[in-house]
Amino acid sequence: MKRIDSIYMRVAGVLLIGLLAAQWISEQLYQEERERLLSHLIAGPLVQRLGAIADQLDRTPAAERPALLRAFTSPRITFSLADRPAEGLHDGALDKLQARLPHEMGVLRRVTVASGPHETADGVPILTRISFVLRDGQIILATHHFPGDEQVVPSRHLPLLTGYFLAIALLALVAMRWAVEPLRRMAVAADALGRDLSGPPLPETGPREVRQAAHAFNTMQKRLASYLDDRLRILAAVSHDLKTPITRLKLRAEMLADEGQRGKFLRDLEDMETMIGVTLDFLRGESDKESGVPLDINALLSTLRDDMAALGEQVEVEGEAAEPLQARPQALKRCLSNLIENAVRYGGNARIRVEDSATELTLHIDDDGPGIPDDKLEQMFQPFRRGEDSRNRATGGVGLGLAIARNLARAHGGEVTLSNRREGGLRVTVVLPRET
Repeated sequence: MKRIDSIYMRVAGVLLIGLLAAQWISEQLYQEERERLLSHLIAGPLVQRLGAIADQLDRTPAAERPALLRAFTSPRITFSLADRPAEGLHDGALDKLQARLPHEMGVLRRVTVASGPHETADGVPILTRISFVLRDGQIILATHHFPGDEQVVPSRHLPLLTGYFLAIALLALVAMRWAVEPLRRMAVAADALGRDLSGPPLPETGPREVRQAAHAFNTMQKRLASYLDDRLRILAAVSHDLKTPITRLKLRAEMLADEGQRGKFLRDLEDMETMIGVTLDFLRGESDKESGVPLDINALLSTLRDDMAALGEQVEVEGEAAEPLQARPQALKRCLSNLIENAVRYGGNARIRVEDSATELTLHIDDDGPGIPDDKLEQMFQPFRRGEDSRNRATGGVGLGLAIARNLARAHGGEVTLSNRREGGLRVTVVLPRET
């Protein structure tokens, strides 16, 4: 079940609960008003008439009472002789009528008010039975027929209230969606900021607080982009300034008479030049400027496998991607190339397993090397961190391969993690999301 952890869901929930509470209160008020109305409509004209009829019947001989009762009968109320008091329900409005009639007609009349369970419409009694006792003990039953006038019986209130509730709830949900839409856009922009600082700014529209937040976000994006541009200019200048002395040193090394010393100098200078180039590439973040396109992952893996095979290295690929992935081709190629080369260099081979789904593409790169201690797995992503402590270029690179690979994967919204396999060797897992 999806957690209700968004502003939209929380406010919408509170609003709907408030609407339900308001509707429940309205229903209770309606019920009370209806009971008052029924008591007034039934009891008002009825009390005086019943009292007068009871007095008249007391003065009439028993043999003449049936004829008199027929004379008193009308379309609204009928009278008859009964053997026992009225039986049935007497809730709500009838309770009030039951309390009022004995007070008006006298306790000795033993007035009973009742209505059957199936003699109601929308909770309004259609037939109300009222029995009372004459002085000689004769029970008289009066059956009151409630009028069928729709203006008196409000039988359509529930559908009406339900319609009002649904209409207000729909308008409130649409309004809430409109109100939180700027926050959603800001969340999307914040997520995209980590991938591309050159993305378009947020529109500074909406309520004042949202406009202020969007303006602050755009200002932060401009400052970050400006900082990175300044850093790139400085790095370009440093790169240019370093290449000149390195070139001079190479020329001087070529003039050394000792061949052994000359070779050592040249190798050191080449290592220095390579380290500077790799470091500048890492800091430059070239992938930020490359556009994303639908990339055939199967063709890319096939190309990387063939490149390694041309160098005499063994790389196996298992599984395939179901469809192209929206990615930056050169950046992703460099990311996977670094990981595959690490697996071949330290593990002797590389086995790639592809797992694809509708939401993400996962690549597992396994090797048969010695692995890495569990407490050092995350440290391997730190710049210039190597699996072995020496700086011998013959046993490894500069120590930026994994750091560059993770940065490139994160630029795609993905992640790179390390884990040791049970059967031995290291597993590198690359997870890349599919854009939806």
